Amino acid sequence: MWDYPTIMKTVIADQKRRIVLPNAKPGEVYAVREVETGHLELSLMVPAPQKRKRRAEVDKLLATAALTPEMSWETLRQLTRES
Repeated sequence: MWDYPTIMKTVIADQKRRIVLPNAKPGEVYAVREVETGHLELSLMVPAPQKRKRRAEVDKLLATAALTPEMSWETLRQLTRES
């Protein structure tokens, strides 16, 4: 006949509007979307696996970084010191 769920878990929001999800694990991230008024949809966000960079790749990135100064420290000192 009709499908009535017999077990429904309820949670209460605290004063900071937080709720505890019974099956959530620490560190999990959820996207919250309001489907319609009074109905929220939670989707677990699964992070993409990140490949670790090798030392040579990191050194190359640091050498070509935008924040790497293009002039030497001596030139910078000469330009910034009062004569």
